[in-house]
Amino acid sequence: MLGLVSAKTTPNATPLHISFTQNGNKTPSPLPKRTPSPSSKPKIKPSKKTLQEQRIDESSLDNPDLGPFLLKLAIDTVASGDNQNKALDYATRASISFEKSSGPGLDLAMSLQVEAAIYCSLGRLENAIPVLERSIETLDLKSGSDHAMAKFSGFMQLGDTYSMLGRVDRSISSYESGLKIQIEALGDLDPRVAESCR
Repeated sequence: MLGLVSAKTTPNATPLHISFTQNGNKTPSPLPKRTPSPSSKPKIKPSKKTLQEQRIDESSLDNPDLGPFLLKLAIDTVASGDNQNKALDYATRASISFEKSSGPGLDLAMSLQVEAAIYCSLGRLENAIPVLERSIETLDLKSGSDHAMAKFSGFMQLGDTYSMLGRVDRSISSYESGLKIQIEALGDLDPRVAESCR
C-alpha cells in the first residue's frame, strides 16, 4: 500500500531518503537525491496594512484626487458589509477633502449625503441631521439641474431621518421643500414628480 507523508524540516537538515515498499520489499526512490539550496533572494516581509488601511494625514486632504478616492472607498466599504465605522471615517475625510480642494458644490453635497446615510445605518440619526442640513446648504439652485436634484435628494433624506426620529412635522416640512425644488427643476408634469408625491 502506498502512502504520502509530508514532514517539516529545517533548512540545514539532511534530506530524507524516500523508499517505496511493494510486497514487503523496499525499493529505493527513482528520484535523485537533492540537497536544499539556500535562497539567494532576500525574504521580504509583506506589509500587513493595505492601501485602504493606511492613515491619511489631514494635510494631504487638500489633494483634489483624494476626495473621490475616499468617497469610493466609503461606498465600497458599505456595499461589502465591512466595518461601517471605517466607512464613516472614509466619508468624513472625503467631505473634508472636497471642502478643502473644491469648496461648496455638488461633490461635497454628495459626500455629505453618503456620510449622513452611514450615520443612519449606524443608528446615529441625530448626527445625520446637521450633516444633511449642511449638504443642502452647500448647493446652489442656480448652478443647474444636477444641483437642484441633489438638493431635492438631501431634503428627502432629511425628511426620512426626521421621520425615523418621530419628528413628523419636521419630516413633512422637509418633504415639501424637496418636492417644491423638484417641481421647479423638472416641471409639474414630469412623471418623476408624480412618483415623489406617492
